Amino acid sequence: MDAADLDRVEDQIGERLPDDFRAFLLVAHGGTLPYAVRLPPGDEAGHLIEFSSFAGLRGDWSLSRRWADFPATFMADHLPHGLLEVANDGGGSCLYVDLRPGTRGKVWAFVHGLPEWTGLNRTNMGGEVAESWDAYLDLLTIDEDYARDVWEEAVSSPDASWMTAVTAWLDSALPNWRSRGWARLKS
Repeated sequence: MDAADLDRVEDQIGERLPDDFRAFLLVAHGGTLPYAVRLPPGDEAGHLIEFSSFAGLRGDWSLSRRWADFPATFMADHLPHGLLEVANDGGGSCLYVDLRPGTRGKVWAFVHGLPEWTGLNRTNMGGEVAESWDAYLDLLTIDEDYARDVWEEAVSSPDASWMTAVTAWLDSALPNWRSRGWARLKS
């Protein structure tokens, strides 16, 4: 993904992407981002949602297709028009960047209610998550279960460079991870 690709997306949707989101795409190239955001933001009792699958440039899951399809989606009845779907969690919850004048750049989410058996929120919810893409990135954390799984894989891997990479990743993104029970090296 390069600047010319993003220029084409902007031409297709008729809107300019917010600068911080555009800069993110130029570095991250879409794909996946295995981090979670706690919703509602700042609520320690909130639910971690991993909007990890990002829209690309082509096909049904392209940014321009998401823009064109939004008015016909279920979410259009619950969120303002002018939001560009940029990621989802694989379970129907979606993340949006606001392209409307006056609120441009804000990040919104729509979270599908969960089944009763989960014991978690069963209500569909939508709302603003962050003032900007950069502010959204500041809210991201690593889900504890995911961190544990990656650590266990690294510990059992014969590749020392993988252990080094995972250690650096956890050091940068999950404070105090070494104090958790799962963080002990396995023999």
